[in-house]
Amino acid sequence: LFIGFGFPYEGPAPLEAIANGCVFLQARFNPPHSSLNHEFFRGKPTSREASVSSQHPYAEDFIGKPHVWTVDYNNSEEFEAAIKTIMRTQVDPYLPYEYTCEGMLERIHAYIQHQVGEHPYPHTWPPVDSLQVWVSETQHTCTETCRRRGLVCEPTFFRFLNKKEVFLQ
Repeated sequence: LFIGFGFPYEGPAPLEAIANGCVFLQARFNPPHSSLNHEFFRGKPTSREASVSSQHPYAEDFIGKPHVWTVDYNNSEEFEAAIKTIMRTQVDPYLPYEYTCEGMLERIHAYIQHQVGEHPYPHTWPPVDSLQVWVSETQHTCTETCRRRGLVCEPTFFRFLNKKEVFLQ
């Protein structure tokens, strides 16, 4: 069992633990940490608005149970129940595809192939024709809405969406 105590955010240690057969237990942040409510993010060049829901959101969202458990550490019943269940659970080592050598090479290939630079033609990656537009329910973020449909919320599409005529549609 590898227990995260909330920091560092999004570090490599939980991924290494999972790849070696450990379960990662981490705290859920409620409210999510951002530059608006947490000192760590103040003054950073990123503008993360309420997007860090746990110590390692990637592990929470894209790996999940049985390898990753995210619980409210202030709720002793939830915490204790998670520990008891984890201790009865056998997991195999797990390495997400994107962290394998092949996955890394695939990302590098895509990055090089689709760089925006001095091309003799207009170039957008991902291609605009792969854009799908969904309206989120009031309580769901864009990321949650996309994930529920098996999609990835792609920020490069925002420039095509954040227009008055798109909203009027």
